[in-house]
Amino acid sequence: MSVGGTFQHVKNENLVEYFKALGVPEDKAKLADTFKPKLQVVVDGKKVSVNSDSGVENSSSTFILGEEVDEPMPNNVTLKSTAKIDGNTLTVTSRVPNGKSGSRIFNFSDSELVVTLKEDGGGVTAKRFYKRV
Repeated sequence: MSVGGTFQHVKNENLVEYFKALGVPEDKAKLADTFKPKLQVVVDGKKVSVNSDSGVENSSSTFILGEEVDEPMPNNVTLKSTAKIDGNTLTVTSRVPNGKSGSRIFNFSDSELVVTLKEDGGGVTAKRFYKRV
């Protein structure tokens, strides 16, 4: 079982509420909930790349395991993010400029990827489900 691969989005749980808790306007949160991105996760030594292609909002993030990096987001905000891998799990912990923090936990299996999004301040959690392609 490897961390990494190509994955097609299947469904979301609680995504609109999660984005609203982060301060995203409701209309933009609902729009983001409609995107069905394809994710490509590539691990090359200590370097991890996560590329998202929704056909509308595309993004690419590169992490160096154990080091804080600047992670530009599509909404012109830059996160301070740190990634680590433990078994079949990639965890990315991030801080936004206003000091709020959260995490993205990527759980890989032979058939799917489940990304759990946690907002540390209010405890709001969302999940995004992908099938391995």
